[in-house]
Amino acid sequence: MVLEERDLWEVVSGEIKAEQCVTALDQATFKRKSRKAMAVICLAMEDSQLPLVRSASGAFDAWSKLVDHFENKSLANKLFLRRRFFTTIMEEGDDVLSHINKLKTLAEQLEAAGAPVCEDDLVITLLGSLSDSYQFLITALESRSDTLSWELVTSRLLHEEMKRKEHGGGVDGATQGQAFVTRDNQGNKHLIGNNKYLELLSCAQVAVVKDAPRHAQD
Repeated sequence: MVLEERDLWEVVSGEIKAEQCVTALDQATFKRKSRKAMAVICLAMEDSQLPLVRSASGAFDAWSKLVDHFENKSLANKLFLRRRFFTTIMEEGDDVLSHINKLKTLAEQLEAAGAPVCEDDLVITLLGSLSDSYQFLITALESRSDTLSWELVTSRLLHEEMKRKEHGGGVDGATQGQAFVTRDNQGNKHLIGNNKYLELLSCAQVAVVKDAPRHAQD
């Protein structure tokens, strides 16, 4: 722990309190350590979490507020966190890394609340929460014979997003596959119009599929 490494944990944990410091030197040392500990705590937090400690009088008070917030082991808190975890959905165009981090953070909060999530549930929930344009990748992962680990799935997702940004440029690239399906389905409902699927076909097959709507109209 960083706080222990920097000799600040005793101030944060309450092992040493301000009223126990009798001499002026001890009081000055305590205040200096408390300020340093507070800085370490705040720097380790997300911007959205800073309001939790904004009113804290010192490092010990800040740490206590965080413990109360994140390690509340009540049934209501567990239900709230589990509901958020299992209902989190990635909207089309959302950043993949942000979505992964959101689920991981919720899993860590559940573990701190005494309701840990196993890796299988973490992977299943992640795959089930992805937007429709990732369906082909989900199918490919599900067809693997080996166990799907969190590291494997997240690395494949990040790699897929990187390829989409390179080829399609961000949000538009992520939704190109869906647009293709919609256009083809209107006139040729038997065709599979996923761009990623077409990449697996031979050049001749791709040509046939792309020409199919034109021939159908003729």
